[in-house]
Amino acid sequence: MKAPADTKDRILDAARHLFAEHGYEGTSIRDITVAAEANVASVGYHFGSKEGLYGDVLQALVGPLARRVEWACRAHRPPLDRIESVVRAIFDHVRGRPEMPRIMVREMAGGREVNQRIITTFGRLLPTLTGVIGEGQRDGTIREGDPTLLALSVVAQPIYLLLARRIIARVAGLEVQDEATAARMTDHSVTIVRAALQRPKTPESAQ
Repeated sequence: MKAPADTKDRILDAARHLFAEHGYEGTSIRDITVAAEANVASVGYHFGSKEGLYGDVLQALVGPLARRVEWACRAHRPPLDRIESVVRAIFDHVRGRPEMPRIMVREMAGGREVNQRIITTFGRLLPTLTGVIGEGQRDGTIREGDPTLLALSVVAQPIYLLLARRIIARVAGLEVQDEATAARMTDHSVTIVRAALQRPKTPESAQ
């Protein structure tokens, strides 16, 4: 793929690849600028610092996903259908960004403080998804339970399959980059989430 012509875009592109491959600590500004064919001072000019660059890389990964999830949650559809759209949006978004799972794993498992961009973005999304679950509980379509924990479980299903993609490919032979396999995994995630959230039918409601 041809490198972006704009210096700032080239730096972001190089940084995304290097942070995914070597982590934040394992990637230097010089590594990034060499890969981007840019001057070392250009990182400070465009991003302020290495930390600022890393934050912009994270924002470029999670920002569009946040907008897709918010759009799905605010659609005029039944709560379970909106949650299904969220699961599909997560799967589609992360699958299309191969570096994202590796960067997210490092964020979750690393010793550094979680970046504020991640906290801010998911701190906004969680109440939105929790609100949809609350709507379903009130209209009787979603089972009782802690809405926050249920929302985290919704996100966990597609995220696990995507973060563990390399292990899953080796152990189960399921390669998420294969279109047919990705469709199967997405449909499976949707089925599991809907079954877990759907309120069990009582003998009266089954009549």
